[in-house]
Amino acid sequence: MRYSDYLQQMAALIKKDPSITVRQIAKELKFADSKSVYYWLEKGQVGGINAFKRLVLSQDATWSSPQAFDLGGIAHYLVKIPLFDWNPKQKNPVEEWYHLHHQSQPQGFFAVRVGINRYSPWFIQNDILVISEGRSCPEDSWVLLKTSEEFVIGKTLSSKQVMDPITLKVHRSNLSTVGLIVSQHRYFPS
Repeated sequence: MRYSDYLQQMAALIKKDPSITVRQIAKELKFADSKSVYYWLEKGQVGGINAFKRLVLSQDATWSSPQAFDLGGIAHYLVKIPLFDWNPKQKNPVEEWYHLHHQSQPQGFFAVRVGINRYSPWFIQNDILVISEGRSCPEDSWVLLKTSEEFVIGKTLSSKQVMDPITLKVHRSNLSTVGLIVSQHRYFPS
């Protein structure tokens, strides 16, 4: 059975009886002991039974385990992340984007649709950039920055500075780092 199958069954049991114990879940799923419940929660990258119950029972989101794929012996999950337009003032996503990740519930990921052609040929209008907030930005990586008015793309240098890929000059220091660009998808809307 796949990770998501066990987690789906556990989620169904929790929805049926929110006060169900780990021992009762193990008994219902015919596990030899309670450790198996924790094992599958760990495999699903869930931080324990209480965190899993909060996910399942939260009113703002109905938890369902994302589809899992085995890539090179490592489980990867197809997860939904919010997609924003090219505007740093925007607070609400315009739609959702699917991203393949090694955690079932990754934190700090979102997508941005490039709204300009200024960074061509590297990034063009309508490209989708998947951003990871809070990750360190190693040398020679692409990062998303912002001012109060616009998003800016840069390439990190060895001295912790960020270079503008068009002018090849170091970006001004008044830019704030949004996050590391972890993937790019060339998207041609129809």
